[in-house]
Amino acid sequence: MALGPFDEVDAVVLDAGGVLMLPDPEAFRHRLAPFGVVPDDAACVQAHYAGVAVIDGLGVADYVEADRSMARLFGVDEADVDAAAAAIEAVYLEEPFVPILGVADALRRLEASGTLLAVVSNATGRVEADLAVHGICAVGDGDGGRAGGPAEVTVVVDSHHVGVEKPDPAIFAVALEALGVEPRRCLYVGDSVHFDVNGAAAAGLRAVHLTLLAQCAGEHLHFPALGAFVDAFLG
Repeated sequence: MALGPFDEVDAVVLDAGGVLMLPDPEAFRHRLAPFGVVPDDAACVQAHYAGVAVIDGLGVADYVEADRSMARLFGVDEADVDAAAAAIEAVYLEEPFVPILGVADALRRLEASGTLLAVVSNATGRVEADLAVHGICAVGDGDGGRAGGPAEVTVVVDSHHVGVEKPDPAIFAVALEALGVEPRRCLYVGDSVHFDVNGAAAAGLRAVHLTLLAQCAGEHLHFPALGAFVDAFLG
């Protein structure tokens, strides 16, 4: 009998951006104010996933084109798109991210089920600290799934520190070694097909795609948010 998508899973590894945290809408508003646009929170969230979808459609990490697309979605005048794209890139590289609503509780539920957890992120060197500061998760400092504290993760793999980025399978191997789990018994949850789904699959992990958008036609599993994935995973 074929295994179900969540059968024989010992560990869940998660992306950070787009799964646990997102750019701060206030940072977008501040950086884009000179271009005469003031996006609301919902527009900022939608723009993130739309930008990721641009990279997925291209199949390459063209952040400039993704940022240009986001600028247009925000309503920036075409003459200012390149400058606004640079401002958007600064949000991603220089501004702290903020937690996505409900993710800390979702991780605590996974932890309480006995599932091992880890994070693998293309980041700038501060993702482990940001996750801990926001009470989302911490390495070796969890609370056994009890309410109010961060979930415990085995490792946070930050591309800045390990010198390799998704979709290179080598970055997933770092997490698998720390977890002591075979790839086939591990799920990876990310918001990108190019970086996350394809990278995890190349490393032998099963992949779950988190996105608010409906246009992804991949055969992998899709969920709109981490909480919905956890509901399905825990049954």
